[in-house]
Amino acid sequence: MTETTRSTTNERSNGATLRVAVCATVGEGLTELSAFDDALLRCGVHNYNIIPLSSVIPPGTEVVEATVDPAPDHEFGHRLYVVKAEARSSEPDSVVVAGIGWYQWDDGRGVFVEHEDVVPLGSIEHVRTHISNQITTTLHDLVERRGARWNPAGVGSVIAATRIQQQPACALALAIYQSQGWQKT
Repeated sequence: MTETTRSTTNERSNGATLRVAVCATVGEGLTELSAFDDALLRCGVHNYNIIPLSSVIPPGTEVVEATVDPAPDHEFGHRLYVVKAEARSSEPDSVVVAGIGWYQWDDGRGVFVEHEDVVPLGSIEHVRTHISNQITTTLHDLVERRGARWNPAGVGSVIAATRIQQQPACALALAIYQSQGWQKT
């Protein structure tokens, strides 16, 4: 059984100068790496080179839940900047889970957090709840550390989880910033 949950209580249209798409999905393959590639495909980003970022959201950013259209031919191989949570496994009956949460101030700046886990045995719902709690706890800590006011209703998150059946699987959550081409020298 595969379960992907998406929740956000912080939707805004604030004249954002940057739009960051968040998505979460599960991929399967003959190997753990090909399961990761399948998850990238399901998010629409498998033909990009993934460049991981830390967790800071610039001012004027709008975070939206969406997948990205597959890379047009002229962007094949471009760099794609993302915040990423990823869990892979090939152990039968284990549960893989990955989630990203975010919290934003009124001016659009904020923070992302990413959590992932592979649990040998357990229910998908229990593992998903654990990751959700970790996301909220970490966001609370990061927001208070930055001197901002915390409001639990401002938390957004996407979480993907699945139990390994016949093939390796990957749970993947992404916050997708933007792509960038390569400079010709």
